[in-house]
Amino acid sequence: MRISAVIDAAGIPAGTQKPAHLMEIDGLTVVERVIVNLQRSGIKDIIMITGYRAEQVEKALRRFGILFLRQEPYEFPDMLDSIKLGLRYLRSRSGKVLLCPADVPFFLGDTVEAILHTPGSFIIPVCKGRDGYPVCIDYSLIPAVLDYQGREGLSGALAAAGVAPVRLPVQDEGVLEGTASLEEYRYLAKLHDDRLMRPQVKVRLAGKKPFFGPGAVTLLRQIDSLGSVKEACGRTGISYSKGWKLIRSAEEELGYEIVGRRPGGKNGGAAFLTDRGKKLLKLFEEYEEQVEKAAYRIYNQIFLESELF
Repeated sequence: MRISAVIDAAGIPAGTQKPAHLMEIDGLTVVERVIVNLQRSGIKDIIMITGYRAEQVEKALRRFGILFLRQEPYEFPDMLDSIKLGLRYLRSRSGKVLLCPADVPFFLGDTVEAILHTPGSFIIPVCKGRDGYPVCIDYSLIPAVLDYQGREGLSGALAAAGVAPVRLPVQDEGVLEGTASLEEYRYLAKLHDDRLMRPQVKVRLAGKKPFFGPGAVTLLRQIDSLGSVKEACGRTGISYSKGWKLIRSAEEELGYEIVGRRPGGKNGGAAFLTDRGKKLLKLFEEYEEQVEKAAYRIYNQIFLESELF
């Protein structure tokens, strides 16, 4: 099952010139902790909605390999506006999508796993009687959210469609927005840091030389969604020439075309994944998932009882 995530980082921070989600806490910014949590749970398809100081935010986070969409204008959007932008991009897919603001950094990976494995089409984690994040919806609910014109947020959109949330009780205080005190904030940061240690595997294919890895995968996903190499390169933060170099290097090693072009469309020509390109992307994603599962299994076997971490 495909899992995606939409992170809302579009709004203007109150009383500060620096976006709150770029504040650093013990070596990691707030939003980096959000991304790490999601990626640690195996979620690769992450979309961040930017607005205020978008270039600064995108530059700081480019290395994580996520997709950025800009909310314009960004001055007065509520979170539902940002959610809609992300969901509009995802609407043709199937699976589940997690939704979270960029300034809720301390939820745990175990909580993400619990949310994803809870039956229901709309899941909200609840701690101490308060609703938290990330929330999870099925892709089948995306049309109802996009059609909603009210101002009662995501819950209002789904209530209008007759969908009630499943509230999942959790012991994870990191799902809650805001903190009661500086001591609580530090406590949550320490708890989060204690759970950060994990294996990290970078999967690539190589022939005469390495030719297909995370960068190429991200680019192909965007080409498949956008129908444009130029736009896909812009969304993933690489130059147009570098994008085509990645594609041509892969095609040279593979011996077949993975990206086709046809006249017309945006920028004078449309692009698409060939049948072999789509199959390559699907098989690589399956391979990558299995390698990462094996890495976690081996990591736990070797390190879990070592008392080193």
